[in-house]
Amino acid sequence: MENLSDLFRTDPDTLSGRYMRSFWHPVYVAEDLKPGWAKPLRIMSENFTLYRGETGTPHLVAFRCAHRGMQLSAGWIEGDQIRCRFHGWKYDGTGQCVKRIRSYPVREYLGLIFAYLGEGEAPDFPRYLDFEEGGELWVETYTRACSFVNNMENDPVHIPFAHRESELFHNRPIEIPSSVQAEESDWGIIIRSTFANGWVHINQRGWPNMTCFKSPRQQHRSHLTWRVPIDDDHHWSFQVDLMYPTADLERANRYRQRHAARTGKLGRSYIELGEAVLRGELRIQDIDGGATLRKKERTANPRRHWTASLQKHLDQRVGSPFAKQANQEMDSHRSDQGERRRIESKHGV
Repeated sequence: MENLSDLFRTDPDTLSGRYMRSFWHPVYVAEDLKPGWAKPLRIMSENFTLYRGETGTPHLVAFRCAHRGMQLSAGWIEGDQIRCRFHGWKYDGTGQCVKRIRSYPVREYLGLIFAYLGEGEAPDFPRYLDFEEGGELWVETYTRACSFVNNMENDPVHIPFAHRESELFHNRPIEIPSSVQAEESDWGIIIRSTFANGWVHINQRGWPNMTCFKSPRQQHRSHLTWRVPIDDDHHWSFQVDLMYPTADLERANRYRQRHAARTGKLGRSYIELGEAVLRGELRIQDIDGGATLRKKERTANPRRHWTASLQKHLDQRVGSPFAKQANQEMDSHRSDQGERRRIESKHGV
């Protein structure tokens, strides 16, 4: 990898693209794909056809018919097969026809449809047992007009300020963490944000595009999030919330009501609203009631350990030599505390 900008490119012929394709990724919300329906899908700058057979089984195949290149999602479903609208060529879930098109392994799990888009045999499918052991699952998805890397490398210090009106900090005073520590693990990175009152927020980021936040069961939810590239400039966010049965149900219901009220009143996509703000046509506080601070708050940006660490992990997994730039980034974050590397960034006003 020559530079950090290569992380943003995920088409099949790129280093980052080959790396990303060595994992399972969510590609669609399961309940949104009805039996007998086909959907066009774009993931990592490639187009696919996702359909659910009349038996209820999901399938992922190539975007176009092998005959004359017709878009397959414009056809129709017969049993567990999809028929091209142009000349009637029909394919099963393995891509078999007179001429074979490519198909991809899929799994339906936690309310999402996952796909493996890489070469060779798919790795073992990852499971998250805590999310299987009771409680209600709530699935949310949206798109953002930026690379998935921008979302994954985002610092934790902005959250209590930029998202102070969100459900997470509803009716709480603004408090910036006094320190942020990031620790590498086999799964990814564990980020601990410590506040002056002793409260510690733990956020786990797993390779290559996952985040996990677990709450105590007396709280109302934990969540898993995947940031899946659509192309180099857009990505899907798939989030699964586990609503605990032992939680404060009244608090959980308030969370749902606030979320529904906030998203329902927007009437436009987040991307459209963001572009309107950047054009000066709207103010953020006009969209969601965000309060304007009387006093300007400033904090130092934490070191972006995720980017450097991901670059190293990508190079090792795909087989490319570890770039000098990544070495320099990692050296600036490395400490001598045990076998695991730790970094700590202090933040002031």
